[in-house]
Amino acid sequence: MDDGGDLTVPAQCVAWCREQDYGVSVCDDMAGVDLDWWNTRLTRHAIPTRIVGRDADGAPTDHGVGYLRRADLTHDCDADTSAGPGSADLAMLYRAAAWLSGHPDRDRRRCFPDVRTPASSGGELDAVTAALAACRHTPWQGIPDAASGRRWSGWAHTPGVGPAVVSLYLWATHHVTPTVTGPLLRTSTGVGPVVGPQLLDQQAVTSLVHLGWVGEPVAARFTWGQYLRYCELLCEWATQGDVAVELVEMWLVRRWRERTATRRSLHTQWHR
Repeated sequence: MDDGGDLTVPAQCVAWCREQDYGVSVCDDMAGVDLDWWNTRLTRHAIPTRIVGRDADGAPTDHGVGYLRRADLTHDCDADTSAGPGSADLAMLYRAAAWLSGHPDRDRRRCFPDVRTPASSGGELDAVTAALAACRHTPWQGIPDAASGRRWSGWAHTPGVGPAVVSLYLWATHHVTPTVTGPLLRTSTGVGPVVGPQLLDQQAVTSLVHLGWVGEPVAARFTWGQYLRYCELLCEWATQGDVAVELVEMWLVRRWRERTATRRSLHTQWHR
């Protein structure tokens, strides 16, 4: 067991990833969202954004049950599903939180992240908007140095929001669609692996630990340095398999869910 330096991507991971279409598996990865639940709370907390999804017929809606694709989380998402008046950064953050809470295959719980902090100036959203602005910093690895405030762990201080939602916000902000050859990007300096921020899901972390990665086993306790290493390892595996890095993360989650489903089935059979 090690921190990932000697780990190689499992053959099953490569085989599964190569069977997937990036646009369908990643960009169109869908979550059903209770838009009334979210938008009522956004209004109640005076947070200047609304979440817009699509109904069962594909029409934009901000009421009832709506559907968000993972691609809808990014800055360049369809204008019909982008936010109305207010902060574009806050809109991305809350879309990310809603997508995570509504996705059937993610480590999720529905709780409303209240990003307000007391401020004598009345600027209750100043702390979070400053942190989200810092999260756009390029290169993204230097985000802690760009943040006016940060936690002891190195993460930018985003009141009311944990690492999972922030990691998805970072992915949406710095997302690079891979080329047809995999996670490689042609630049002025040649071809090399693109290490980008990835979704930090407890299920994926648990799978990595089971496969021999030594690191913090609880995603919510990741320091910024541990998160960087996690993203680097996923990129290394994607490069080894010549597949998209998001698919590697999705395979880890899938593997965890398959393993737990098998254990539950065996447990049920044993107690019959």
